Amino acid sequence: MLGRIRRAVMSALKKTAKFQIRGAPRLMVYVFVSLILGCIMLFIGGWVFVWVMTKEPPLPIMIQFIAAITSVSFVAAIGFFGRALIDGDDNGIPDEFEKGDENHEKRN
Repeated sequence: MLGRIRRAVMSALKKTAKFQIRGAPRLMVYVFVSLILGCIMLFIGGWVFVWVMTKEPPLPIMIQFIAAITSVSFVAAIGFFGRALIDGDDNGIPDEFEKGDENHEKRN
């Protein structure tokens, strides 16, 4: 199980390394993903800590957490960043950023 997760993370990192986007957009994606993963890991670690210390799992808190990460706004944010990383033509520039360049060129 852990090996599968590690392979998926390594595969994702290899794909993002091919992107030709540099600077703020790439940093924004990395910061966002690391903050989300860090918060989830901290929450789960704290939840397990409370469970071990009290010998009773705080199930209502876990239910609230699951409701929060499956909410429409959270899923929309993940979808936005996920869509920003799709590179259908394998040229190293995500399709969403190419659309932005096309719209900018049409205005000029």
